[in-house]
Amino acid sequence: MMLALLLSTLLLLSVPGSCADEEAPPERWTWWSNDQLGEFVHKMQERNPEHCKAFNIGKSFRGNDIWTLTVSTRPDAFPSANTPPSSLAPSFLYVGGVHGNEPLGRQLMFYMAEELCAAAGRQGVDPEIDRILAGGTVHLLFSMNPDGFEMNRRGNGKGVDLNRNFPDPIKWSKFPQLTGNEEPETLALMNYIDLLGDSLIGATHLHGGAEVMVIPFDGNKSGKRAPNPTPDDKLIRYLGRRYVDAQPEMATNNGRGVVAGLFQNGMVQGSNWYPLWGGLQDFFYLKNQVYFTTIEMSDEKWPDASELPKWWKQHRPSMYELLKAYLCQGLTVQVDFPDGAKEEQVVVTMLNKGMGSQVRFKTSSTHGVHYPVPAGEYSVRVEWKGGWIPKKAVLSTEVRPDERTLLRAQKPGESNVNIAVVPAAPRQEEPAKKESAAGGNQPMGTFAFEPDARVPPRPTLFPYVRRASVVVIFLLPVILSRRRWAGRVNGPRTRHALRNTV
Repeated sequence: MMLALLLSTLLLLSVPGSCADEEAPPERWTWWSNDQLGEFVHKMQERNPEHCKAFNIGKSFRGNDIWTLTVSTRPDAFPSANTPPSSLAPSFLYVGGVHGNEPLGRQLMFYMAEELCAAAGRQGVDPEIDRILAGGTVHLLFSMNPDGFEMNRRGNGKGVDLNRNFPDPIKWSKFPQLTGNEEPETLALMNYIDLLGDSLIGATHLHGGAEVMVIPFDGNKSGKRAPNPTPDDKLIRYLGRRYVDAQPEMATNNGRGVVAGLFQNGMVQGSNWYPLWGGLQDFFYLKNQVYFTTIEMSDEKWPDASELPKWWKQHRPSMYELLKAYLCQGLTVQVDFPDGAKEEQVVVTMLNKGMGSQVRFKTSSTHGVHYPVPAGEYSVRVEWKGGWIPKKAVLSTEVRPDERTLLRAQKPGESNVNIAVVPAAPRQEEPAKKESAAGGNQPMGTFAFEPDARVPPRPTLFPYVRRASVVVIFLLPVILSRRRWAGRVNGPRTRHALRNTV
């Protein structure tokens, strides 16, 4: 139902035919209107149609369009009404304007989009952007709440706070099912993130009212200020720190006024600041395995437009640093399927505690799972659930600084009982032969399954003997219980009767 709603609203824009009738661009350092937002995404697509594509993902309560812009150098990275983007390269989503009266993030995303679209696919224009887009895809949702921006208020056109409008795992026993109270803006974002699928590994939504990075969980059971970190707290803190440490103003903030001392060098875990329920980041972290954060960008909710140059200068390095953390660094597990393979469920589990969620998917074609982890040694377990006896293997590798490492896994055959993980490509010594996870030029370590040549394969009869043993084990209690029941019905047999049976 949700996907059908998205398919009916997701619209790939057509390129305008003429530049002569374009209106003059808006003044740069001011707040751009909803109409100017729509004109802007059209213009970005027109200037670079191969690498920048605009989408209308739905409408607000009052009928305003909700626009996104996708920037990528991969043709298979763009969502459409019929197919999700490829899962083989990671992507990141910035969400602005969740609260209508906190527009700073929305406006700064315009400036980022200009730079991304000017450099995408044009090597050398901006080496930093070249590197980011070689690693993955950037999605920009400028204004989730265009009604609230128009009306200069927190909630949408109906007055609903959209950051309290998502099904909550603590307050809603049927999580992640819908409650029936979701606003159209909430459903539009849900459907869009569902469509992006496993390509989307990270997102953040931009707010105002403080200067701090907020990490999940936002809610807790007590309803009082108390810690409630996620199982992946170690990973999410690392990712949040990448944003914070790129700007001294936030990195030195331990809280001011009533929250003095509450922040830890520009970061706070949500429920340890103030608990809330029905928020974006808790919902998408649990339902979609997206490593989601919240950025409070300025102490003042709606700063004066004259301060926009200052805020862009402060947050620009951090906004790009977060993209590099998610897209240029980490581990990709690529599960390969041969042509004609049957569809089956696969489970990928990060074995380093606190460094990534378990991911499940069902497919018959090559699929990617991404972990935006820092440099270090990592192990993952891949399990294939099809067939009588599930197959699994553990793969280990090193992730180096400023690189994304690729692990390749293919389901072993029946005879491949002993599995060795071996390099499928040379490492640093032969950079020309390394494989890139996203088609870029970053070195990648690749691995594949191969049978251990020192151990001969088991006889082909072995699987059938094992299956027969399982059947006997299950039937044995039934046979014994029938014998005991027969004894109760016929009564105990006398010694004389026993002798007569010999």
